[in-house]
Parts: sequence; structure tokens; C-alpha cells
Amino acid sequence: MAEIPHVYRYRGVSTVAARDRPHLALVTGSPADAPPPYFFEGRVRQPRRVADALTAVHLIVGARFFTPANTVAMRIAQSDPVVTSGGGMLRFEGFSACCSTYIRVDLGPEGYEGEVIGKGSTNVDFNAPMRAALAGVRDDHGLGLSVGADEFSVTTRGAAITERKVALPERWIRGMLEVQAFQSAMVPRLRAPAVEALRFLRSLPRASTSRTPMWVARGPSGLFTTTRELDDGVRLTDSTRLRALEALIPFSEGLTVYADPANQASAWVLDFRGLRVTLALSAETWRGFSGEGQSLHALMRLTNDGNGAVLNQVRAQLNWQRLLRADELSATTGLASDRIVDALRVLGATGLVGYDVAEQGHFHRVLPFDLSAIDDRHPRLAAAKDLLAHQAVRIESGAPLVAAVKSDGVEHRVRDVDGRVRCTCPWFAKHGGDRGPCKHVLAAVALQEAHA
Repeated sequence: MAEIPHVYRYRGVSTVAARDRPHLALVTGSPADAPPPYFFEGRVRQPRRVADALTAVHLIVGARFFTPANTVAMRIAQSDPVVTSGGGMLRFEGFSACCSTYIRVDLGPEGYEGEVIGKGSTNVDFNAPMRAALAGVRDDHGLGLSVGADEFSVTTRGAAITERKVALPERWIRGMLEVQAFQSAMVPRLRAPAVEALRFLRSLPRASTSRTPMWVARGPSGLFTTTRELDDGVRLTDSTRLRALEALIPFSEGLTVYADPANQASAWVLDFRGLRVTLALSAETWRGFSGEGQSLHALMRLTNDGNGAVLNQVRAQLNWQRLLRADELSATTGLASDRIVDALRVLGATGLVGYDVAEQGHFHRVLPFDLSAIDDRHPRLAAAKDLLAHQAVRIESGAPLVAAVKSDGVEHRVRDVDGRVRCTCPWFAKHGGDRGPCKHVLAAVALQEAHA
């Protein structure tokens, strides 16, 4: 698995300081040539719930729900969760090692007492001792959060400064784009109060069900599962991925399940007062979000559009907002809303924005990704550009689209049939477009739009 190395400097290790009351100190990592940022200080209003939510992040980031066949042993490529402070929100997010499961914890102003000192995003040191400390947090003790090390002199055996090299998996980076692209198309499908949601979760198989897709729907007695496809149901594979929510559900205000129109992904959201936990699941555990291609059309348009003029205009509007809405950005920039939506999707590829499915909007945060490497992370995008560069695409009709694409000595036919662009290549025959466009469709649509 390809990795992108980054060197981070820590002033200590994350721990719980035993002062008057337990105080959770999350030590941030910053580039080795810059001082560690100090983003947040405050006390949470639901200590036990916040501790459980952060434990869920730790569990997902340290888990692997799929291991490729014929693999005897595989190291779990664990990455430190990302924490973002901005717009009054404190967010923790991360992926499982297989990239099939994404988790984010959002702590809003209603959930803490204090103030956000700065705005920024960074990796945090979440280690095994930290999980043990979280397990001991109690409501009557209270809990403070300090993101940064400036106020606390935390050391490990006398070491005041620790340098740590953090390797971000390539698939994890690609997944950051795809998960927000899926969530932006999701709508609420199911809702359940806490008691019903807990009863449903406890009824799910304890063993992996990755080989047997299930459909979750509502019946007279509440949520239930079936192996029969249901139009109003939500597709679910490997229900063990939901176990990270079990400790949280009894104390939540309820569960809301979101899904995209094609049921290729789902998001399971628990709400508390000032606290929200989002767990996004890919259609299959072997189909990590990193392997999808839902945003390739947007990437193709904007990376070829006047050297990113639209992208730069939208990027200039980013200021750590809690929510970024296309209509508001359109009014500010004068750009069409569909171009804004495409730009936000591309900015997701650089780690500059995420998507909050419960709020139905993007939010600004910064991750250490390089926009110039987008093509390298998306082989189909690079291959489509190569086809255009070699003039391998011939448009025979523009409305509806009919094109011929020469690739690897074979001429493939690309055709718009009832609003869906199809191709005669093996990729489309296998996936039917569910995993994004093939390189031939991507190139043909780009050429059609360029001539429109």
C-alpha cells in the first residue's frame, strides 16, 4: 500500500492529567519545522459520552474489516485521527484500515464550556494508554479537552519533545474524497429512538456478514433486517462495523440512517446535546471508499478548467466555516451552483473540506494533501487525460452523446442511453457504472463538454 510520509513533532504523549479533576490532553502533531498549534481548551458537558465517542473513533481507526484473499498476515496501517477546530466545532475523524468505514465525532458549542482558541486541523496522538484513560472517565469527575500542549507540561520518562513520523495511507487519502462525495448525495431513510435502535443493533449477528448483504427496513415492530432487496430499505453488509456505536446508542436522542439513491453507501448518525457521531459504511467491506470514483467527473472538469480558476475562486472563500452551502457561495462568487458543488468535491480531494450529512453541507478543514498529486491518486482520471492527449476520442453525436474511444488497440463505444452514459469496455460490463465512470466515459464526456 502506497503511503505519503509526513514528519510530525509532539511535545509529549496524549494522556489524562490528574489534577483536581481528570483532564484529557490531546497532544497534536504539527510539521517538524513549525511550533505545535494550540486550537482548543474547554470542559465538555457530557464527559462520559464524549469519552465513549472518542473511544469509538479509536476502535474504528484501529480496525480492519476486510483482508485481501491469499494474504497470510497484513499490518494494520493505523493513522492518527484528524482533529479540526473551526466555526465553533471540534471534529475528530478517521478511517478503518480497509477504508470501508469512516467515523467522525462532532462536538458543538452546546457540548462544551470554554472557547476555541484557534482554528486549524492536525493529527492527534491517540494511543493505547489514551483508550485506557478514556474508559475511566466519569460524569461526576468532569472532563476538560485541550488540543495542543502549550498549557500542559506532559512528558514521557523525562522526554519533553517527541518526534514521530506519520505515514498516511494512499487509500486513506483517496477515501477522504469519496466518502464526502457519497454523503453529499444521501438522504434520510430510517429513524429510530434510542431504545429501538439499541434493540435492533443487539439483534444483529455477532459474526461478520460480509458475504450476505442485508436490507434494513422498518416494520410494525421497528427496524428489522432481511436478505430480500427492499425499495425503501438500506443495504448493509458486515453489521459488525456498527458495533462501535453500541455503547453510545442508549444515551443518544435517536438514530438516523442515511443512504444514497443507489444504496452504494450508508451513514448511521447518533445525536446528543451538542454532540454527534457519524459512521459511514461502504457497500461492501472489500469496496473501500478509496476505490470508488463518484467524483471523477468533477475532478475532470475542474482540473482542466482554466488552470483551476473556478477551484481557486471557491478556495478563496474558505475560512474555517462550520457549514459551506453552494447557494451562499454562488451568491458571493457569482459562479453557478453546480460549479460550486464540483469545486467543493475537488477541494475534498485535497483535504480542504468534509461533508456533514446531518447538516447537509460541507465544512472547512485542512489536511496535508497535495492537489498536484490528484492524477496519481486516481488512475482512471490520469488514463482519461491520456486518451484526450492522444486524440483517442471521436465524438459522433453530442446530443445524446455517442462516441468512439480507441484504447489498447480496441475501439470502445460510449453512448448516452436514457440519461446514463454506457460503455462497451470490460470495466463497465463488470461494474455497470456503480463505481464511477470508466476512463472511456470520463474522456468522452469531458470532450463533449469542452465542445458544448
